[in-house]
Amino acid sequence: MRLLTKWIAGTLTLAVFLGMMGCAMQKRPESQPDTRPRTTQPITYRTPNAAPNVTNLRAANHVADAVARLKEVDSSVVFLADRTAYVAVVLEKDYRAGLTGRLKSKISRQVKRIDPSVRTVYVSTNPDFVARMRDYARDVQQGRPITGLIDNFRKIIQRTFPTAR
Repeated sequence: MRLLTKWIAGTLTLAVFLGMMGCAMQKRPESQPDTRPRTTQPITYRTPNAAPNVTNLRAANHVADAVARLKEVDSSVVFLADRTAYVAVVLEKDYRAGLTGRLKSKISRQVKRIDPSVRTVYVSTNPDFVARMRDYARDVQQGRPITGLIDNFRKIIQRTFPTAR
């Protein structure tokens, strides 16, 4: 019995001693300051859904008329913002191919032919976009200031053409 008591006492003492040693704080060497030269470069983030920069917005009825003269197009509304054209198009009812890349290119060439200052052309047949563009054109024709339309115009452009910059 005495031997068993000594053995239990020794085991407990050893367990407590090892537990204390494991929990003891280790002395770590002091960290040396980082002396490497740091080079920083500015990072530019492009938000995918950032609103395009729309300035100098104006209705371009002469360009819209030229686009509407294309055989595939029933009607169009065009707004110009600096060197960018935003074209809302309603296709002819009997034109079944839809807005193909070829038709977009044809419309783009027509816009650039009429207004050589245009560098980028965005074309859409989206009914909501067409309706909004018609509303904006009507507002401009009625003499409403176009500056009041710019924020709403940016939002519709951002939704219709998410990659527009």
